[in-house]
Amino acid sequence: MVSKMEEILKEIEKVINNLELNSQSQIKELLNNFLKTHLNRSKIDNFIGDYPTFIEPVYLEENVKIGDDVLLGPNVFIGKNSEIEDYVEISNSIIYSDAKIGENIKLDNCIIGKNSLLNCANINIDNCVVIGDVKNKEDLHKIMFKFK
Repeated sequence: MVSKMEEILKEIEKVINNLELNSQSQIKELLNNFLKTHLNRSKIDNFIGDYPTFIEPVYLEENVKIGDDVLLGPNVFIGKNSEIEDYVEISNSIIYSDAKIGENIKLDNCIIGKNSLLNCANINIDNCVVIGDVKNKEDLHKIMFKFK
């Protein structure tokens, strides 16, 4: 049985994978709806890592690896088999499954697509969708949107 949370995550994933020109307001609305209505509880018992800091609500699926000095929250969903490296800050964001977030990255109001790899360091990303393999800022394939 598919939960309402899973349904909304699939709907958001469908929109970000199509990356339509008119998607910006729809993405903003879907992210806002998910964070406010479906991420109302925390699940932080299934991670591998050294004592990250959580500002609830934070929802971690199975087999999430978290590095040192990581700050998660508020309003963070991280999909299964994802990896968050050292010195990362994530707030108001959805990280889909099998994603990897490199060292010293700050994400705010973002959606990171399934199987995405942010393998760059010392970068701040906000108000956007990021999909694919990112080795530096020029590799970002993203849709910017206002989140207010």
